[in-house]
Amino acid sequence: MAGAFLCFATLQGGSADRQRLTSEGMGHEEMPSSDRADLKQALGHVLWIGGAPDAGKTSVARFLSRNYRLRWYNFDYFEPEHVGRLNPERHPALHAFIGMTMDQRWVLRPVEVMAQVTIAAWTERFGMVVEDLLSWPRDGIILAEGPGFFPECVAPLISSPRQAVWLVPTEAFKRATHSTRENKVTMPLQTSDPERAYRNHVERDLCLARHVQERVEQLGLTVHEVDGTRSIEEMTALVEVHFAPLLPGVDEPGAGGA
Repeated sequence: MAGAFLCFATLQGGSADRQRLTSEGMGHEEMPSSDRADLKQALGHVLWIGGAPDAGKTSVARFLSRNYRLRWYNFDYFEPEHVGRLNPERHPALHAFIGMTMDQRWVLRPVEVMAQVTIAAWTERFGMVVEDLLSWPRDGIILAEGPGFFPECVAPLISSPRQAVWLVPTEAFKRATHSTRENKVTMPLQTSDPERAYRNHVERDLCLARHVQERVEQLGLTVHEVDGTRSIEEMTALVEVHFAPLLPGVDEPGAGGA
């Protein structure tokens, strides 16, 4: 997979402090330690669930947000708003993707390029995510969930590894379940070659899964593989235990509703 991508886009508008807390064209290795510390403090009430598509992230987040009365930030839900806020100069990958035809997106490019562009575009959106989270109330825990929360972007924002977890489907599980998602079936029909578009979509998502797995392992964070042998309730319990020290009304070693 391609090397480091932009993890922090310069925030649009807002206070001078908010402008300073992100940096354009700067990976977390290069971000000044004072800025990293400020962001960790400002987002210390945020828990993160990332991972590749079709790993059950949303189902897990829905349960936890309801059970613990957490504010839920869903990456996919905010996509239209982020597209409306994009600046071509600050978000070139996202701008390029939005301007493509469906064939250009899913038929005419190598899968590896599709994955690289997706990582770049979602990473550009991550700056908008940070801006959104900084604008939300700080009087409770926020659960941020979505496929665009790559480990290399989240890592500099957490004070404890217990703040973040990633879910990644195995290849067999991904291939077996991709067709059960309605949008994954209807999207290829908008291209000139539905079979190829469907196949490319699966392969792109598998590339994303490998990227997440590799980066999580490099950073020493937590990832759970989803292979279908555990129920969604069991997967939720794994994540619940991981977050237990930070959830309201939960004491280790067990986890339970508040």
